[in-house]
Amino acid sequence: MVKTNTALQVTDFNFYGDDLVALKDNATGEIYTSINSVLRGIGFKDDQVRYQRGKWAKDKSILKGVVKFTIPSNGGNQLTECISIKKLPLALAKINITKRLERDYPHITEKLELYQDKCADVLASVFLDNKTTDQIIMQPILDTLNTFIKTVNGTLLSLNERMAKLEESQEQVQKSLPKKRFSYWQSKMFPKYQSLMDYFGIPKKQNGILYRELYKEFHNTYPDIEINQIIDDYCYDNRIDRCFTLDAIEHDQTARKLFESLVDGLLEKYGLVSKDTPVKERTIFDN
Repeated sequence: MVKTNTALQVTDFNFYGDDLVALKDNATGEIYTSINSVLRGIGFKDDQVRYQRGKWAKDKSILKGVVKFTIPSNGGNQLTECISIKKLPLALAKINITKRLERDYPHITEKLELYQDKCADVLASVFLDNKTTDQIIMQPILDTLNTFIKTVNGTLLSLNERMAKLEESQEQVQKSLPKKRFSYWQSKMFPKYQSLMDYFGIPKKQNGILYRELYKEFHNTYPDIEINQIIDDYCYDNRIDRCFTLDAIEHDQTARKLFESLVDGLLEKYGLVSKDTPVKERTIFDN
């Protein structure tokens, strides 16, 4: 069949280093490519191109997708034999890789697999999606990156929600539990907390602000230590439903040492060596 369709879109495009021709018959919406350019792109020589093209012409199934278009070129209009992208995968699958061809032209086998897997999709994308070959190649990578970013964002959101719930639950615990005598460790730590509160201008009745920031700093510094788990373990060991976070931290020897080291590090960082340190207006833990 020969078509001289004036509503024919013709474009050259690069397919993994090979120059191919894509055509779209606007009358039918069908997309084609030049048979010669495909076979030469795979690596066939002129006589091999003629041989394969002849075999396709004898195949009734493939022949239904073969059309001759008059395509404009630098040398004038040229009659070009083209194949529909619907029939292209079938035609490529029927190419017989002989032992001689595999021995003398090993690159053809590898190139043929690439054309079988991707050529029809890329041809369709040239018109349907207006994508370049580079965009098509990069799309799976971009999809993977987007999935990874969504997973990271979801993890961070979950972490923030958990920390917010922890802060909320601790406020409720502090309001509901009766006042108790401080342990030796807590009595030792209290002046350190007070120094930080004075430094950042936190009122005594709002000491929960300092503790929340300390818990956040503790988590950021030691992300492998899960405060919620420490609290659960402490409640389980003491057969209680809820507790103060500082009680749970004190109960865990590793967490207690690291938490005290964190507080001491902050005192050293801000030069808080006496109760007379002037109060300055700044955001807590601001560098």
